[in-house]
Amino acid sequence: MKIDNFALTMHQTCPAKYDLRIRQEWASRGKSAALGMGGALHSGLAVWYRTHDLGQALLAIGEAWKDDQPVDDFRTKEKCITTMIEYAKTYPNESFQVVGAPDNPMIEVPFTIEMGRCIPFCGDWLARDGTGYQGCGVIQHGFENEVCEKCGCPLEPIEYGGIFDGLIEFSHQVFILEHKSTSVMGASYFNQFKPNNQVCGYIWGAGQLSGKKVVGAMVNAIGIYKAGATKFNREITSRGDGAIAEWKQNVQTTCAEIKFHERHGFWPLRTMACTLYGLCEFHSVHVLEHQVEREKRLENDFVKDNWDYELREA
Repeated sequence: MKIDNFALTMHQTCPAKYDLRIRQEWASRGKSAALGMGGALHSGLAVWYRTHDLGQALLAIGEAWKDDQPVDDFRTKEKCITTMIEYAKTYPNESFQVVGAPDNPMIEVPFTIEMGRCIPFCGDWLARDGTGYQGCGVIQHGFENEVCEKCGCPLEPIEYGGIFDGLIEFSHQVFILEHKSTSVMGASYFNQFKPNNQVCGYIWGAGQLSGKKVVGAMVNAIGIYKAGATKFNREITSRGDGAIAEWKQNVQTTCAEIKFHERHGFWPLRTMACTLYGLCEFHSVHVLEHQVEREKRLENDFVKDNWDYELREA
């Protein structure tokens, strides 16, 4: 099975949301001004780090800004361009080097790599009567095994993928470069990046692609606000072999849970996520009790949109 940070984190948050967004491909009709601006700014930053040419970076923003892109009272095309100009003035010369520059810089690099195998609860799937399931009952396996060491069932490959913003050499070590635009850069902002599925996955993927020892991430934060100056800040977050191994086990276990839910056709609703930090995008669906009502709500208020992690949206 194939999985990325978006799908992985969504299932960990709420399997019912994963079912609607990833498997059934439902998405909100309205697009986010924040995501739209973040995507355009990413395009500008990618060109900036490939060419160090501000004019080309601004052209990239213009090309990435869609005619129907949503805006709000401060996330506009003009604000995005101004932010890129301010960024170039803030960091005219970097203390790091992009791996592969100048001929083949590792910037905006997509990857899909097999990372191990899994199968949920090997063996026959029977008795749903409170006595458990027949079979060996094993849910975690060695990443290199092709069959379950206990019952001999074949294990399904896991392919993990994504797009990391860049790979850099800094202070004689190798890091991924991860751009983040935000409107809430407070004192605790960088705490969210350790632990973090995306950062671990990109560190692992970049190491696999480059053959280099990637020891962490440089989180490149850009604070964009309705009032007040744009803020630029960076912080290093490190990852050792143990952290990456633990992350891989988490991915494997989540994939096993996904296959479990697929096998039984039941995707549990984790109600804490329904209203945590605002309403879930599918809140209006799940408050309805009957499946027919839910299907009508989906057809009226949502659109079909296949999630493809190689087509960057933020």
